[in-house]
Amino acid sequence: MKVLTLASQKGGSGKSTLAASLAVAAHQAGERVVVVDMDPQGSLAEWGRIRAGSDLIFREVKPSELVRWLGETRRVKAVSLIIVDTPGAYGPDVALTLQHSDFALVPVRPSAMDLRAARPTVDRLKELRRPFGFVLNATNPVTQARTADALAALEAGGLVAPPVADRTDFRDAAASGLGVSEINPTGKAAAEIAALWRWTKTHLEG
Repeated sequence: MKVLTLASQKGGSGKSTLAASLAVAAHQAGERVVVVDMDPQGSLAEWGRIRAGSDLIFREVKPSELVRWLGETRRVKAVSLIIVDTPGAYGPDVALTLQHSDFALVPVRPSAMDLRAARPTVDRLKELRRPFGFVLNATNPVTQARTADALAALEAGGLVAPPVADRTDFRDAAASGLGVSEINPTGKAAAEIAALWRWTKTHLEG
């Protein structure tokens, strides 16, 4: 069983939206997924309540219970992947989650403010010696030069996943309790999430 955590110091980076569609993509690729919402805003948990069916398991776990819960869940052979969404403000709860993660994705929007805001999370990941990668999220498909500049800035600080553009499919999927690969399987958003999952899976296993 692997634990994938999405963490970012800055709110609005798109952690919950990415976590939702990644969970669906991972399930479609054969993973047995448990989704954990540790963000007090509860966006991912709300998405789970809207979602129909039982293909994904949703849990809301208190930080004080995380270590025990992970230990118990690791013994459940039916689970192969846990995806954890964390609060936007960095604190002890996020640090604890990162400490017990196999890999962390740090979503960053393509702006100077967001690039700077990711630094505390990255510093903590390095202190904990936990593997991580940036994912440039909500890029503008039209302004390729700005995306390239942001990618270059991120590459100076660590691994960088395939970028994800700001597309309507993400908003429509979130409102419907779906992943982008379900609401528009042949769309560009679905292709980007599939590429992001393949990249993440490789690093989870590394």
